[in-house]
Amino acid sequence: MNGATSRPLTYLGIFAVALSTLMLEVLLTRITSVIAWYHLAFFVISLGMLGMTAGAVLVFLLPQVFSDDRIPERLAQSALAFAATTPVAIGMAMAIPLLPIDDLMDFFALLVYGGAVAVPFALGGVTLTLALTRAGLPASIAYGVDLCGAAIGCALVIPLLDAFDAASAALLSAAVAGVSAACFGLARGPAGRKQMIGGAGLALALIGLGVSNASSEPAPLRPAWVKATPEDPEQFEWIGWNTYSRVTVDQTIEVPPHMWAGSRLMPLPLREPVPQRAIKIDGAAATMMFEHGDELDNHAHIDWDITSFAHQLRPNGPAAVIGVGGGRDIIVAARAGHSPVVGVELNDLIVELHTTVMEDYSRLTRIPGVELVSDEARSHMSREQRRFSVITMSLIDTWASTGAGSYSLSENGLYTVEAWQVFMDRLEDDGIYTVSRWYHPKSPGETARMLALGLEVLWRRGVEDPHQHLILLQNLNVATLLISPTPFAKRDIDDMQTAAVEQGLTMIATPRRGPLHEGVLAQLWALDSQDALWAWARQQELDLTPPTDDRPFFFNTLKPSTWLQDPESVDRLDVSFLGNLQATQTLVYATLVSLLLTLVTVIGPLLARRRELREVGGRDLAAATAYFALIGLGFMFVEIGLLSRLNVFLGHPTVALAVLLGGIILFTGIGSLASSKLQIEPGTKLAKLFPLAPFVLVVIAALASGPLTHAFVGSGMGVRVLVGVVTVAVPALGMGLGFPLGLRLVQRRRESDGGPELGPWLWGINGAAGVCASGLALGCSMVWGVPVTLAVGAACYLVLLVCTFRLGRA
Repeated sequence: MNGATSRPLTYLGIFAVALSTLMLEVLLTRITSVIAWYHLAFFVISLGMLGMTAGAVLVFLLPQVFSDDRIPERLAQSALAFAATTPVAIGMAMAIPLLPIDDLMDFFALLVYGGAVAVPFALGGVTLTLALTRAGLPASIAYGVDLCGAAIGCALVIPLLDAFDAASAALLSAAVAGVSAACFGLARGPAGRKQMIGGAGLALALIGLGVSNASSEPAPLRPAWVKATPEDPEQFEWIGWNTYSRVTVDQTIEVPPHMWAGSRLMPLPLREPVPQRAIKIDGAAATMMFEHGDELDNHAHIDWDITSFAHQLRPNGPAAVIGVGGGRDIIVAARAGHSPVVGVELNDLIVELHTTVMEDYSRLTRIPGVELVSDEARSHMSREQRRFSVITMSLIDTWASTGAGSYSLSENGLYTVEAWQVFMDRLEDDGIYTVSRWYHPKSPGETARMLALGLEVLWRRGVEDPHQHLILLQNLNVATLLISPTPFAKRDIDDMQTAAVEQGLTMIATPRRGPLHEGVLAQLWALDSQDALWAWARQQELDLTPPTDDRPFFFNTLKPSTWLQDPESVDRLDVSFLGNLQATQTLVYATLVSLLLTLVTVIGPLLARRRELREVGGRDLAAATAYFALIGLGFMFVEIGLLSRLNVFLGHPTVALAVLLGGIILFTGIGSLASSKLQIEPGTKLAKLFPLAPFVLVVIAALASGPLTHAFVGSGMGVRVLVGVVTVAVPALGMGLGFPLGLRLVQRRRESDGGPELGPWLWGINGAAGVCASGLALGCSMVWGVPVTLAVGAACYLVLLVCTFRLGRA
């Protein structure tokens, strides 16, 4: 790079633009999950991140525009354009309605949305490509600074969303890009005065816009459409954001009490309208908050909901509720006579509603004996010393992150064999763990998987005949499973039958009889061993195997053979309105599109500059391309595998986001910085064998992560965070060697053999492969489990040896 520049200021610019890019990625995922669905957010952000690849390819294809003598100027200009286009992209994202992909117009709208999102990422991609491959900086240091900036950006999203809404936070993230433009301009000295002033001025303006938007009611920049429905801010009593949800509370209405599956025999006086407020997570997952929950006599209607049935058999003693929501399960437990009633809620915004924001309306905390805890239920129960007569988990899910999101992963962690063992351990000897899920009479996918999970847990506890410990009831489109550590007594079964008849509930399966009708549930109930259960489950059209921590995807029941079926065929397999099956299909389509776009990314530059690339040599070009594609694939497979495992371990998605994702990026950056101490020269053993370091470290982490998480699952959050950080730090340090050492090796070969500058294109290949790998890795975990995902990631680093033996020859 010609021209005098200040390296510290250039590094600061790289740090700022990387920080801004990562923040924008997370915030746009949050925004899109509100506007559409999380699986569409995954697709859109994949397109956006491919924009970064497009930026890298642009640098490669236009060497005359990005000549060496103009690199400092282009750095400042592209960073300034990144900052300037981000508010426009956010505005478009807020205004375009998105639907699940049913026809060509829906797909076109999604592409327009993704294209708008991709523009600032493409400009950020130009900036980072120039900084890492064309600015004349040591690759190890520049890449390390880039990753450290991204890690800090990941962590900053958490306090930012605690203080601002997502749109305002995105404007503030764009201001950081303005700061990076000012740094690049200042690094040029007097020649960069205009970029310095422009970047600083734009940063100040964006900060002002972000603060102003956050303080306005309603905010000018807000979602205009939510789940394809125009949103009126006047309907809301309150709106709150955090890193994994947007929670809204509607104005009070008086309507008949909301029931999940209320009995048709409920007395007419209990159907009279009552004051209530709808709480929605990301505009779709809804629950109702009843006015003055402490006035227990006014809420007798809740007793007639099938989700409340366990209290008919165990009306006394301590009770726990997993997922407080609007408070209905807390109220019914208190009405039955339980004390204390411990409500454990993952979403701190929900707890805040009941304890401060709407405490006078809800009044849950005024009920004697009620305790509300803001924590992930599994980790809380593993530390809880008390035992409970009833533990309730009714319809705990959310459409906010259906298919593949942090919130969804948290819920998946509640629906595994290991999780249910934790909850069963917290029961009194004759206590009841009750779970309610959706029921579809023709294809009871969720109900069948819930029952299979209950059978597996009891067999693992050494129970010879688990059917004596289970009761399965159904009403309308909800089924409720009751599980007890000890067999249900004759009196329990008599009381259950009497209460079920009085409420008009269907007794699908009880210790006295199996399912009333033939079909999946009857076949499942007839199984008499663990081996028979797993053999039967593998033969079903849906995946009904009991989820485990190694494969914690309860909601994803589609098998690969059905992934590409038409939506109508998928709908018949389960409750279509849940969207979980369509989410899996969308994940598949998004991955296929990413693969196609990646192929275009590879072939396009090859055709455009084929004459120059002939100078490199076919085998060297193939080795370099494969190398950077493999480290992109390997990094994402390892990252997603560890995040899936450790998110269940830590429990709280906010902590997982900051500690695990940020930790992986941070320690990868440290590994990159450390790589500057290694001398990589063609012909040396180190040049050929250095991929063994990340391979060995990934294998160590993969083998150790399971035993570590099981050993410390009952520890406090501080200890678990430390274990999580160490687990991700070990492979990340090794993975940080991959990019800078590989780039240095390619550049050494170019210096000796000649040919065009490949750095920008290889950076693009790395990014494109990473985007594809995000979908491939998640799909791998869903089908084969987390250990296989980690094994594939390790294998990618091992296969690098083939590439380095070619590139590292003398």
